[in-house]
Amino acid sequence: MDNKTVKILLCDDNDNFRQLLTQYIKAMPGVEVVGEAIDGVDVIDKTEALDPDLVLMDLSMPNQSGLDATKTIKERWPEKSVIILTLYEDSVYKELADEFNADGFIAKSSIKAQLPSIIADKVKNTAH
Repeated sequence: MDNKTVKILLCDDNDNFRQLLTQYIKAMPGVEVVGEAIDGVDVIDKTEALDPDLVLMDLSMPNQSGLDATKTIKERWPEKSVIILTLYEDSVYKELADEFNADGFIAKSSIKAQLPSIIADKVKNTAH
């Protein structure tokens, strides 16, 4: 089996959160953070330029929402995985993420509990 690194693109308009998440992910095996985006327009451009396997997308951002950017990414590159990250834990946001074709939804308060297993699954499925 050929070991392939999972390329991750982070998108969040909060610089501090994005930097902390980058450091957290860099400590995980089998992944590489290939870039960071600050809004929905930027993440679409960087998805095209950087060809990530996984996009971690904030829900609420200026210029274009994470939901709209997710829909565009999934329409243009259906093979890309997009996980919505949000401060909102209400199930209505999970339903919205599903409607916009997101591959997953994580409340920011649950990142440490949920993100490692999502990334580990992506690493396992990409290593073929």
